[in-house]
Amino acid sequence: MPPTPDPATLKDPPPFRPHPLVHLRSGKGKKVFGKNIESAIYKFPLSGPTTITPLGISSDDHVFATHGGVDKALLHYSSRHYAAWKAELPDSAHLFNVGGFGENLYSEIDEKTVCIGDRISIGEVVVEVSEPRAPCYKLNHRFEVKDMAKRAQTLFRVGWMYRIIKPGQISPGDMISLIERPYPEWTVARIMFYLYHVKDDVEMMQEIVSLPPLGFAIKNLLQRRLDKGVVENQDGRMFGDDPMDAWSEYRIVEKRRETSQVTALVFEAVEDPKEIVPVEPGSHVRLKLGGTLVRAYSVVGGTSKKFELGIALAEQSRGGSKFLHEQTKVGDVLAVGKMIASFPLAQDAEHHVLIAGGIGITSFLTTLQHLQDSGKSYELHLAVAKEIPFQEHITALGAKAKIYNKSQGSRLDLDKIMSRAGSNTHIYCCGPQRLMDAVNATAEQLSLPDSVIHYEQFSVTASGEPFTVELRESKKTVEVGATQSLLDALKAVGMDIDSSCEVGNCGTCRVTVCGGRIKHKGTGLLENEKEGMMLSCVSRGIGSIVLDL
Repeated sequence: MPPTPDPATLKDPPPFRPHPLVHLRSGKGKKVFGKNIESAIYKFPLSGPTTITPLGISSDDHVFATHGGVDKALLHYSSRHYAAWKAELPDSAHLFNVGGFGENLYSEIDEKTVCIGDRISIGEVVVEVSEPRAPCYKLNHRFEVKDMAKRAQTLFRVGWMYRIIKPGQISPGDMISLIERPYPEWTVARIMFYLYHVKDDVEMMQEIVSLPPLGFAIKNLLQRRLDKGVVENQDGRMFGDDPMDAWSEYRIVEKRRETSQVTALVFEAVEDPKEIVPVEPGSHVRLKLGGTLVRAYSVVGGTSKKFELGIALAEQSRGGSKFLHEQTKVGDVLAVGKMIASFPLAQDAEHHVLIAGGIGITSFLTTLQHLQDSGKSYELHLAVAKEIPFQEHITALGAKAKIYNKSQGSRLDLDKIMSRAGSNTHIYCCGPQRLMDAVNATAEQLSLPDSVIHYEQFSVTASGEPFTVELRESKKTVEVGATQSLLDALKAVGMDIDSSCEVGNCGTCRVTVCGGRIKHKGTGLLENEKEGMMLSCVSRGIGSIVLDL
């Protein structure tokens, strides 16, 4: 962080010149970041005239009532900040794009050139600067930086709020012009200086709360400081009750061949985690593999301090397995996300049947160890073409593990295996798509309920027939090619779609469908969710579809 600035440098800026509004954006509240966190931070461009009411843009959601209101009708963010963030935080550079901070308006002015009480015309609308945006912990998740909210407020890069003085319509390209500046000594940045840097200057706080245009939220906060003589604890706002799963550094301490196509890698934390816990059954981790490449892999075993992965070199690798096989070596340090149990066991099952194909066994190794150690009833059926990855683990299971080796003429008989399922047996499958399809077809033939069949895919084919997507909110039309995923097509036109596993397991990349037919793939949606949603990483439209983006 840079040194604390002199507050004298944060006042009396020259009037900013008229300049165009680059972006106008709005967004809907939804579950984000692969967690049970709701936010409307993902905002999409609006084209053409947009009506601005006293509460802002009618299509723009505020998940919490305190995030909106007359003092917080619109959020403006500076175009100057994104390049600085990319330079300072290169690991998250791909996330610092226009709209990343959830702004409604985007142009070149910033917190040091805008003052509280400034009246500004944008098209036919007149707005008044009311207060700095109070950044919260959701920025940490948004940019995958554990202290992003604190950084933003410390560096005066949070954006600012407007109240609406004259409603009307504005459009991208409309000129932003300063009408009057009654309080030139109080830039947004100088207000923030006494909010977040020097928090106990009574004289300055008294002056700030006397500013008529200042928003109620900031006035109220500073008045409480004056009345109680203490500074509020800001950790809840900046870090939340559930701190983000920050990326941590892990070093490759072992790399070995399991088969001609499967490599095992053992990772050890560079710094000991606060709590060392065993890997839960069905866990996966995300790895940053250089640039913007992020991939998720099943954890074979270990703890949060030291764990093992098994990576198959995919014939049509999208970059992840190729990178790990060919470009990594012992001693390399990679960024690793928190372990997430994405494929857990059904706790009330009396018997567990695990069906794996090839490298799909990696999804089950921690699960099998748990079942073995806890004395639960289970059986494993593993189909391989020739070589057996992690054979030592499987051999240790004894008669409960059955291997079907195609090269030796041994074939998996799903009908025989699944027809023995009792009333409280749960069946789990991980492997190639053809194995998934076969298990699904057998389950339907045997009238097994969907609730007892569980799938996890480690790879998926997202190609298919081309289709057209109409984006209702941003009024764009996107063509998705035969070999292109919807997720990639949306990102190519500037849509900020969050994603994690990118093989249809986690559900992070779900988008809302307003019209059209969908060919669903993946396991990240429940059946009742498929009526109005789709997984943009793997599912495809049929002909033409409409999305709420």
